Amino acid sequence: MKINRAIFLSATLILVAAIVLLSAAILSQGPRTSMVELISQDGSSAQVDDLNDGRMTIPYYAGLPTAQYEPDQFLEKDGAVKYLAGDSFIGINVTDKKGDIDWEQVAASGVDFAMIRVGFREQIKGRIQPDPKFRQNMEGAKAAGLPVGVYFFSQAVSDAEAGAEAQFVLEQIRDYSIAYPIAIYWKYAVNEDGTQDPNSRSVRCNGEQVTGFIETFCKKIKAAGFTPCYLASKSMAYDSLNLSRLSNFEFWYAEYKPQPSFYYNFQMWQYTEEAQVPGVPEKVPVTIALKEYKK
Repeated sequence: MKINRAIFLSATLILVAAIVLLSAAILSQGPRTSMVELISQDGSSAQVDDLNDGRMTIPYYAGLPTAQYEPDQFLEKDGAVKYLAGDSFIGINVTDKKGDIDWEQVAASGVDFAMIRVGFREQIKGRIQPDPKFRQNMEGAKAAGLPVGVYFFSQAVSDAEAGAEAQFVLEQIRDYSIAYPIAIYWKYAVNEDGTQDPNSRSVRCNGEQVTGFIETFCKKIKAAGFTPCYLASKSMAYDSLNLSRLSNFEFWYAEYKPQPSFYYNFQMWQYTEEAQVPGVPEKVPVTIALKEYKK
């Protein structure tokens, strides 16, 4: 018993000493200054320490601009997350499923802009459909003095289809002033358990193909004189997309955490899908624009 007690006390003292040393090391480093810290790089991959997800391997793109945002400057203020060390504009993105929106209340609540869905492509049949409330939302936001951007939910399975989606968007926005980006949102259709839906059109597409669809859409939008953009999550951006091919377009990053953590640069951050905003009957996604777009 005495021997076991001695071993226990020795082990406890060693553990306490280790904790003290680790704490001292952490304190000596000071507060974290970057969202994602590069640990090592080998060819086309890199090891990083991600603020939200810890150590992970990501694709490495030489020369691609990295995000320089300060994580401790993303703070909740007046009911919304804002970035205090630079430009920060609050926006919501809406579809017909959010009901009839009182845009005057939205504008009075402190929202700075809106991203409005133009339409979508069906996941099974593949037909392009307009959002039933697109024009109602555009007119309402305009009357309330809110600048807008728009987005299209894509299920394109070819460059030709992506080009057709861009053309559809350009036709729908012909009568409106667009200050914020025109975005494409392409994602795999998944079941409730997270697996890809084998009946969807998107299941046949690999990452390079999807990157091509986004690139085709954005190039057509850019050629028409607008700011093109793509929306993607961390896993979609790292695991499926070739970000080097999309470097000329704005990146609308989606991660539902108190601070974003992505190695490469992004211009907008969607930080929640379930905000309650005055004037909107249903909960809505909220985005921060981290730069000022033309009025």
